[in-house]
Amino acid sequence: MTTASHIIDPVLHADLRRRFNPDGSSLRRHQLLMLDMLKKIDSICRDNGINYWLSSGTCIGALRHGGFIPWDDDVDIEMFESDFKKLRCLMADSADNGLVWQDALTDSEYVQPFAKIRDTHTQINELEDADVNYKYRGVFIDVFALKPSSSLTLYRFCSKIQNLFFYRVKNISNRTLRRSILAFSHVCITNGLFRLISAIDSIGSRGQFRHLPGTGFYRPRFIDDIKSTRSVSFEDTRLPVPVNAEAYLEKIYGDFRQLPPTDMIVPHITDIKYFD
Repeated sequence: MTTASHIIDPVLHADLRRRFNPDGSSLRRHQLLMLDMLKKIDSICRDNGINYWLSSGTCIGALRHGGFIPWDDDVDIEMFESDFKKLRCLMADSADNGLVWQDALTDSEYVQPFAKIRDTHTQINELEDADVNYKYRGVFIDVFALKPSSSLTLYRFCSKIQNLFFYRVKNISNRTLRRSILAFSHVCITNGLFRLISAIDSIGSRGQFRHLPGTGFYRPRFIDDIKSTRSVSFEDTRLPVPVNAEAYLEKIYGDFRQLPPTDMIVPHITDIKYFD
């Protein structure tokens, strides 16, 4: 199923583009690199029967702007956990295409419960040096896996554990101590406690899904909204969004069609080094 769907007034959108991400600007160059990465990921997924969709703010951009929100500097995609595992294996085994999969299996210092797909020809310096210890530091796309989830209480508990055993640990200056604690956390928390809690949390989920334990984005997704995808315009290509993307976004954000007050928007201009 395909549809053209951006709903913002074209004159207003052009004005926002001139203000926030005009052609040739640092932000626009960043967006175009992420677009190229998305096209590569989309090709891998289509060739291997992996279902994914643009999520969160990236999905808003697709529906409201026909591409990036003009001031946005990141990309999010979602998929069910089975597809997430399949994509991880494909990325690990694929020939060099300028992309690398980053999670705790490929980067021992990585502390997020979701994955990133990184560009290998850039280096991005995140706010507060959030990625200073990471092996891979290129421009990235966040990849979120969804699992059945019935309990917000259990999910919030996992987020607190993630903060204690991962996010705080990354600030330890002693490298040996930091890596030792993270290794313990990955084995005992990610592969132990979180798997047990996730199994319990899946009981009675009734078509409700959340990101992997520890992620901290509490809004659930519902199977009727994400059971399949549809294709929409995104910049100069077409990419998948949830089949009921409007309902999906309304349950997360409310009225996603309305712009925030534009005089309150301060775009984040990321420091990126380009090696090629």
